[in-house]
Amino acid sequence: MQTSIYKYVFTYLASLLMLMTGGCTTGPQKSTQLGYSAEITEMLSGQALTGREVKADELPNINLLAITPEMAKFAEQAAANKVDLFDKIKALHMALLKPIAEGGRGITYSAFTTETPIKTFSDRKANCLSFTLLYVALARHLGIDAYVNEVIVPPTWDMRESGQLYYMQHVNVKISLRTHIDRNSIHTSSFSLTPDQAIIDLEMNLYRPTYPQKTISDELAAAKFYSNRGMEFSAAGKYQDAFLYLRKALQTNDQQSYIWNNFGSLYRRNELLHATEIIYLHGLKLNPDDLTIMNNLSGIYYKIGDKEQAAIFYNLAKRYRQANPYYQYILAHSAYDSGNYEKALVYAKRAIDREKKEPRFYQLAAKIYEQLGEPKEVEIMTKKYKALVAIEP
Repeated sequence: MQTSIYKYVFTYLASLLMLMTGGCTTGPQKSTQLGYSAEITEMLSGQALTGREVKADELPNINLLAITPEMAKFAEQAAANKVDLFDKIKALHMALLKPIAEGGRGITYSAFTTETPIKTFSDRKANCLSFTLLYVALARHLGIDAYVNEVIVPPTWDMRESGQLYYMQHVNVKISLRTHIDRNSIHTSSFSLTPDQAIIDLEMNLYRPTYPQKTISDELAAAKFYSNRGMEFSAAGKYQDAFLYLRKALQTNDQQSYIWNNFGSLYRRNELLHATEIIYLHGLKLNPDDLTIMNNLSGIYYKIGDKEQAAIFYNLAKRYRQANPYYQYILAHSAYDSGNYEKALVYAKRAIDREKKEPRFYQLAAKIYEQLGEPKEVEIMTKKYKALVAIEP
């Protein structure tokens, strides 16, 4: 069962840029919550947005790994009679995804639904974070050493809508293996295995073991959850709830620039542009390479009439984009889809020049050369593509 789990949309360039998923940031996992400016402290109080200071006990406080007796029974039945650890891991995964008619839970993908494991199990819908939290909760009930794994997937953008880009980020499950595993049983599309760990993922064709990744704390996973929910409330116009959840995300972990970006976007939706600027600049201090915030700042400065600052941040973000091979890859795809194969080839070559170990670049180049009637180049690109794919588990 193949399910897309990467599609968390934010608006790019002059539009509001909304990151819908906890993503691929680096830096400390522990929240410091020290050294805020007076202006940031005011934004965090909620006074400017709600007209009053929001109290700490108003913030949500959810046990994100809680399960019901029904869920516990489901997990136990899925793993019944499984002695080998990997067999238990696989059985639980398949039980969650298998259609109801076949005795499974029948969970399906829903991009913008971030829920607790209990709600996800009940509704049978999940995005990657929801599914990951559900699996981790059930696996731990079975005594399986499972954790949330943050995968630093290569930045990829989709340009299907004018003025917007779609940025893909991802989490999955990492499990420590402590018993013998039969390696002959692991060649499926849903699992990856190293000598000491297994990865549970819903779409392995987009996942690569070579991608930078790290197990994250339950604390940071919770911050991602609250941030996602906050943005979902914001998109629905429920700004009070959005503030509470985003504020909780920052209380849980205030070192992630994408959460500050989300927090700023809430103020932007409410036309509090000065507050938005302050929040974005704080996020950029945490991660000076945050392309999302650079573009947001450009949009804010353009809106308030500061064309000089708008140009500075726009050009800075543009240089980051142009240097990114995956951005060139998307431009190549766009040109290819439009039938402009010569232009597509220029972009594809740029992508390959900047990242020579990405098989998708060679795969696209082969398709472009085929359209251009150059069979020798098609053969060369295809061989390189197959060689790179062959070295991946």
